Amino acid sequence: MAEEAAVIREQMSQTRADLDWKLTRLVERARQLRPRAVARRYLPDYALDRAIGAVLTLIGTRMAWSAWRRRADRRARIREALASYGRW
Repeated sequence: MAEEAAVIREQMSQTRADLDWKLTRLVERARQLRPRAVARRYLPDYALDRAIGAVLTLIGTRMAWSAWRRRADRRARIREALASYGRW
């Protein structure tokens, strides 16, 4: 009877150790799967990302300003042409 109790205690002890080990692994995996950790792993550096975004924004703004200026200049030329014909 004492031997059976010792075997059962040993099995319980082993089961507790296994469960503790599994729990430790799960906690570590949960830390790795936090949104911030995932973002840090898969997203580019924030500073680099912001710098690229700023450059692209400046380029786009310059292109839009150029297109708007060309359109305004074209309208001015058309107005001048129509005024010179006396139709405006």
